[in-house]
Amino acid sequence: MTLAAHSASGPVDLLLSRLEGVRASGRGWIARCPAHADRSASLSLAEGRDGRALVKCFAGCEVSDVLRAVGLELADLFPQRIADASPAGRAEAREAWRQSGWAAALGVLGREASVVLIAARMLADGHALKPGDQARLLVAVERIEGAREVLA
Repeated sequence: MTLAAHSASGPVDLLLSRLEGVRASGRGWIARCPAHADRSASLSLAEGRDGRALVKCFAGCEVSDVLRAVGLELADLFPQRIADASPAGRAEAREAWRQSGWAAALGVLGREASVVLIAARMLADGHALKPGDQARLLVAVERIEGAREVLA
């Protein structure tokens, strides 16, 4: 497993240390999701501004299932309790969570759009897609649909 350099150790380090196929991607990482039979990286991870681990499986796995598969709990995603429990503080935390999902979704859209573009160029050049390429294209379509749901 290759880990990219990132900020001080914390929840992200703990989670990354338990995953396979980790590689840097944009401002975060992608890895094979431990909650399903993942052949290619569909799990997106990032570190929030407050140090929390942000996790999204674009194949549709729930975060709790991902964590359970590596022996962690939801509380392990946070470095400490949110200090500001006021309505404004909680609204700010919700907005940060939503924006982190957008960032992860945009990263997935960028990667998967490349797969679609390659397939389209092959087809435009008169080449048939091999079964493995067709399967990867379907994965890209599923991940793009998942990202669109996050952005909606």
